[in-house]
Amino acid sequence: MTAVPPKHQLWHPTRGISFSPAARSPILAPHDARASNEAAATKNHDRTVESAQDGPGTSSLYPDLEALLSSTPKLDAPTPDRAPSRTTNRSAATVPADKPATPSETKIPDDRPIATLSFKMVDDLFRAAKKAPAGSAASFWSYSQYRGTAQDGTEQTVKVHYCQSTHTMERVCRQYFMNEPVLGFDLEWAADSTKRQGLKKNVSLIQLASPSRIGLFHVALFADKADMVGPSFRAIMEDAGVTKCGVAIKGDATRVRNFLGIDSKGLLELSHLYKLVTYSAKGQYNGINKRLVPLATQVEQFLHLPLFKGQDVRSSDWTKRLSMDQVIYSASDAYAGLQLYAALEQQRKQLNPCPPTPYHAELNLPIRIADGVELAVNDDPVVDAAEEPEIEATPVEKPKTTPSSGSSPSPPSRPKDSRIEIAEDRVACYKAAHPTGIRASFPSLRAYYMWHDQGLDPTTIAQLLRDPPLKTATVAGYILSAVQFEKLPVNRERLHLEITSHMPEATLRARFPSIAAMVAGLS
Repeated sequence: MTAVPPKHQLWHPTRGISFSPAARSPILAPHDARASNEAAATKNHDRTVESAQDGPGTSSLYPDLEALLSSTPKLDAPTPDRAPSRTTNRSAATVPADKPATPSETKIPDDRPIATLSFKMVDDLFRAAKKAPAGSAASFWSYSQYRGTAQDGTEQTVKVHYCQSTHTMERVCRQYFMNEPVLGFDLEWAADSTKRQGLKKNVSLIQLASPSRIGLFHVALFADKADMVGPSFRAIMEDAGVTKCGVAIKGDATRVRNFLGIDSKGLLELSHLYKLVTYSAKGQYNGINKRLVPLATQVEQFLHLPLFKGQDVRSSDWTKRLSMDQVIYSASDAYAGLQLYAALEQQRKQLNPCPPTPYHAELNLPIRIADGVELAVNDDPVVDAAEEPEIEATPVEKPKTTPSSGSSPSPPSRPKDSRIEIAEDRVACYKAAHPTGIRASFPSLRAYYMWHDQGLDPTTIAQLLRDPPLKTATVAGYILSAVQFEKLPVNRERLHLEITSHMPEATLRARFPSIAAMVAGLS
C-alpha cells in the first residue's frame, strides 16, 4: 500500500523537492536534476516522492538539507586524515583497453532511447535535455525523466525511498523489491575507509532500483544490531534468480560479503554485456573482453544523454545524512544501471546471430559470442592497456611439450584473492575519477590500497600478489610511489614503522623527498 507523502514534500518546478515551507533550496552543482528540463516542468509540477518511515519519531524520506552542504578539502600534499570520500561507483570504473569513443569521436543518437521497461523516458524531457547547452544542469540524464502509467491511467513518477534504519529497509525491500526479476545495484563508501574501520565506513550506502522505485539504504546511519540489513535484502542478494546489474559489481559484492556476510548471486556486470553488444554488432570479436567500462560511457551511448559524474558529489562524505545532491547522484547511478541493462538486452536480441546474455559475474565463466562458442578471456581484469596486454578473442593453441624425466607439472594458478579484487576496484575508480595526470602505475596504486585501506603489511601484500612472492622492497616502493606521485593520504607513524624505516635514509631522500620530509623526526 502506497503511503501518502506529507504535504511539505512537494516538487517545485524550479527548486525541486521542498522539505518544509521555510526550507531553502541549496546551491547545487551543475548536475542537479531538479532544475533540469524546465521547458517541460510545468507539465510535471505534481511530481512527488514516496516517504519511507519507521513510525513515530523517525525521519522522513529526505533529511533537512539546511546547513548540510559539505565541501571537500584539496589534497596538495600526502598528509594524514585528509582523504576525501568518494563513491565506488561503477560509473567510475577504469577505461577499458580498447578506449571507448568520446562524444567527439562517436555521434550520440538524437532519438529517444527505445523503451523496454514499464517506466519510459518522457519525450518532452528528453528533447529539453537535448536542446540544453552542453554541460548545463538541464542536459544530463536523470531518473526523474522517466514516467510510468498506473492501472487507472494516471502518470507515475519514479519514487525514491531514503531509509535510515534497518526496520525501514526491511519493509521497503519486502514490499517493493522482493518480486523484481532485475534490479540495479550499487554501493557508496568512504574513500578513507580501511578494513579495520568496519561496516559503516566500508558499506555506507546501498542502492537498489526497480523500474518504479529506488531504494537508498543508508547503512552508515543504522543503529548497530546483529542483522544490520534484514532478511529481505539478504534474500534478494543471495537469489541467483534475481539479476542484480551494475558496473564493477563484483567489487561491490565482495564488500557486501566481507562486511555483511552475504554471498551475492545473480550479478550481471554491465561492462560484459556492453562489450558483447558493441563489438558483436561490428564483427570485432577481439574487442570483447572483461575490462570495465565507465557507467557514464555506457549511458551516453545507449540512453543517449550524458550522465553527470561531478567530483564534488563523488568525493563527498557518504557516512553522514545525504544532501539532495547525493540523493540524486546515488539514485541516478542505480537507476541508470537498470535502464541500461534493459537497453543493452534489447540490442543484444537484435543481433544476428544472437549471442547469449553473459553469465553471472560470480560464476567466473567466459563471455559467449554464440551458443557453444566462448571467448578465451581472463577473469575480470581491472586494468587498462598500459598495464595489461590485449586479450585475444580466440585461444592460441600452444605447442605441446613433453616434460623431461623427473620434472613435475606446473601447479594450477590460484584464484585471485578477494582483497586484491577490492584494491583493483579502488584503482579502477581512481583512474576514472582522474582521467588525466595520473603518474603512479597500476601496481603502485593497487599496493597502496591494499596497504592503506585493508591494513595489510608489505610482506603479506607481496605474498598475495604473486607466488613466489614479490620482494617486500618492491611492494614498499610501489606504496611510496603512489603516495608521492598522487599525494594520497597516509598515517605518518604507520608509514614510517612499516615502510620507510626499512629503507636507507639516503635512498628515501633521493627517490621520495616529500615522504622523507613527512617522516622526518620520527624515531
